[in-house]
Amino acid sequence: MQNNDPQPDSGPDEPAGAASGARQPVDIIVPVYRGLASTRACLESVLAANCQTPWRLVVINDASPEAELRAWLRAFAATDARVALLENRANLGFVGTVNRGMRLSAQRDVLLLNSDTEVAPGWLDRLRAAAYSDEKVASVTPFSNNATICSYPRFCQDNALPDGWDTARLDALFARVGAGQVLDLPTGVGFCMYIRRAALDEIGLFDEASFGAGYGEENDFCMRAQAAGWRNLHALDVFVHHSGGVSFGDSKSKRERAAMDTLRGLHRSYEARVLRFLRDDPARLMRTKADVARIRENNLPVILAVSHDREGGTARHIIELATHLRQKAQFLVLRPAAGGRVRLQLASEKEGFELVFKLPDEGDALVAVLRGLKTRHVHFHHLLGHQRLVTQLPELLRVRYDFTVHDYYTWCMRTSLTGPDGGYCGEDGSGQCLQCQRRNPVAHHESIADWRRRHVHLLNAARHVLAPSLDTLERLRKIAPDARLRWVPHTDVDLAHGLPVPAPAPLANDRPLRVAVIGALSAIKGADLLEQVAVAARRRGAPVTFHLLGQAYRALKVVPRANLMVHGRYAEPELPALLDHLKPDLVWFPAQWPETYSYTLSACLQNGWPVVAPDIGAFAQRLSGRRWSWICPWHQDADEWLAFFMHLRASHFQTGESPPPVAHAATDKAVPPELRMVPSPEWYADEYLVGLPATAAMAPSADLLAAGLPRRHTDFRTRARGQALDTLVHLRNTRVLATVARAIPPHWQTRVKNWLRR
Repeated sequence: MQNNDPQPDSGPDEPAGAASGARQPVDIIVPVYRGLASTRACLESVLAANCQTPWRLVVINDASPEAELRAWLRAFAATDARVALLENRANLGFVGTVNRGMRLSAQRDVLLLNSDTEVAPGWLDRLRAAAYSDEKVASVTPFSNNATICSYPRFCQDNALPDGWDTARLDALFARVGAGQVLDLPTGVGFCMYIRRAALDEIGLFDEASFGAGYGEENDFCMRAQAAGWRNLHALDVFVHHSGGVSFGDSKSKRERAAMDTLRGLHRSYEARVLRFLRDDPARLMRTKADVARIRENNLPVILAVSHDREGGTARHIIELATHLRQKAQFLVLRPAAGGRVRLQLASEKEGFELVFKLPDEGDALVAVLRGLKTRHVHFHHLLGHQRLVTQLPELLRVRYDFTVHDYYTWCMRTSLTGPDGGYCGEDGSGQCLQCQRRNPVAHHESIADWRRRHVHLLNAARHVLAPSLDTLERLRKIAPDARLRWVPHTDVDLAHGLPVPAPAPLANDRPLRVAVIGALSAIKGADLLEQVAVAARRRGAPVTFHLLGQAYRALKVVPRANLMVHGRYAEPELPALLDHLKPDLVWFPAQWPETYSYTLSACLQNGWPVVAPDIGAFAQRLSGRRWSWICPWHQDADEWLAFFMHLRASHFQTGESPPPVAHAATDKAVPPELRMVPSPEWYADEYLVGLPATAAMAPSADLLAAGLPRRHTDFRTRARGQALDTLVHLRNTRVLATVARAIPPHWQTRVKNWLRR
């Protein structure tokens, strides 16, 4: 332990120059203020990471308020002669503390390392090699999960480590995939930044006067270095884990804004340089190569999920399935994109992998990439927006495929079995479909007969045709009786451990019945019907109120014109808490079409809410045997629905008396054996993965991956965004408009920049 600075290096003078600097040990400077667990993990990882480069670990306690941390640092420093502990008598802040560390040696390079990082074997050797790859390198920054412009797997985002990967394994992958490769950065990132002593001697230390609070100091240093002819490099063969946010916590955003104002004043080109780097993203190819290497090295079957480009239950099911099977399989998703393109991504929302191919011109490239990723199965979830070449992928890849039915797209061009009036069509035969097609033409050039014939052929050749409800399969069996149909519920509801039984408290005599409706309501999901019933309730003074948790496809009449309140959009994880806050007496599903599943119904089942649902689609089967649930004719008019809710209020919610459990005719005894429900999620974890063929293929070439990267400047809109970005930066740096720009709320500035970067 040392309370004062170690003595400066002594020894014979050496000639200046890169060779001399490269022979000197490196001072790894770690400022510490809070966080024993993260600090311990960081410092122990430095000691455990075998490197050929000689180093000294300089730990500086910046007057930490944590007694346990102070004691541990002293004990730790006594265990290894390579550790030098400095203790500031007063808190100097990050910049002052770092500068104290950088003054220790007149000859050594320094490496600034946050106390919430973790390093891996060989990390320092590769950073030093990058630092001496050119005479005029000032700083080097590695990849990290949380490093803004050096972040992986998602660019400029805070990331968790990918599933199944730790720091050492990920660093070893980058060491191999990016061996010896660097690119220029507009600025280094201070969580882990190697700085050459020669650059420090010429440029000077960090600017304590301007950035003493700690943010923007490394940006300022790198801009001064560039002005003096030095380079700031991104080492593409090093990965350092960074937790982020341990030292400064919630005060960071204020410091960021103040530092940005200071940086703009000192370096007028700073923001333009950074934003151009964000727009061009030159590290995309290396991140993609790392993604491909991870996919290939996971040694898990790769399944290609084909889907549409919309939100909703289909996209959610794919993510849930990928999450459920993450220990046994990897999922890629292929979605349609503008201009006849398709977008290939990893299923997890935490991943950044993305390649784009224009079909049919780049169909061979798409197949080559899928082969290189060792794709072993194709799972069609939706074909909306896809070209016919996509349906040929199983044959081109020589693999089998499954098909999950999420709606009725394969035999109804409107996808929902609804007619021109927005309600269930009744499925009265091909004549009705022809009339519907003539009255409401869809953007297809084939007849309904050809449409169905083509899709039935695809369904019949599938290994399994899956649906989450028996009702869906029974409808499909009329169209494709030869398909191998399987009833497999989605993985979001744990059927094995049971579901809570609703137990509503009796309703006080003077309180209206509170009815919740959930989700994004289109006409077929009952938006118009909801409004009609709410208007009728207001007109009659009925003690029934309606609450839409979500939004409708149009503005609905609300209080005072209707007994309706619209609460707006919500994020899916927020729904249980929103229902708990609203405390509805029941949840109503006013659907006008036969839904195939309904995730919002799942939320109600999992949280024990009473439910009212229509007698079409999956609702009756899923509610079978459940108490405090009602199945009603879907085509009731507004007055009939209002009378029904009034009856529920008087007969059940005021009395506390539950109706009989929902009865449904489709019991297991009435269901053909081939359609009986299989256990879920066990079926996906076992039988679904059986028989996937082993594949061997060369990894996709760098040229092939580069060709598939999303184009940044291929259309007028993208070019216009780039020009607007440059204009925005210019205006921000114009004296007259600088004050106006600063007056714009930061979250709006961020939105504009994000739009311009897309």
